[in-house]
Amino acid sequence: MDKKIIIFTGIQASGKTSFYKCFLSGEYEHISLDILHTRNKENIAIDKCFRDGRSFVIDNTNPSAEDRRKYIEKALEHGYYIEGYYFASVIADCINRNRQREGKACVPDCAVASTYNKLEIPSLKEGFHKLNYVKMENGGFVIEDWSEDK
Repeated sequence: MDKKIIIFTGIQASGKTSFYKCFLSGEYEHISLDILHTRNKENIAIDKCFRDGRSFVIDNTNPSAEDRRKYIEKALEHGYYIEGYYFASVIADCINRNRQREGKACVPDCAVASTYNKLEIPSLKEGFHKLNYVKMENGGFVIEDWSEDK
């Protein structure tokens, strides 16, 4: 497998981490601020992946093109293939799933709403080599081919 970075985009409780665990765990390093807690630790983990030539997933909300840009620029500098997954969601469903979380994993409803308000649909123009559209249906995931019209 070539070196690949996968960048998730989606609001809290839209299924990003569950998707990682179902489909990408073991094959890709998992980089998440929910686990690492600070940007400094995130940067160290990312730099280690680049140094070691490891493929990895950025499992954060990444709501704006600006949030995604720093990962895309670094990945291009290191010759990585860049794939994105956009997690389409209904805010009410995400708020309900979030309320089922325990401890620090459960964020205030206003945090989910704030991320939703900042959400910019990703575009191939940002530098992605490939984009995927993911939605939750009947307790599972549906992955669709990307269309800039969605």
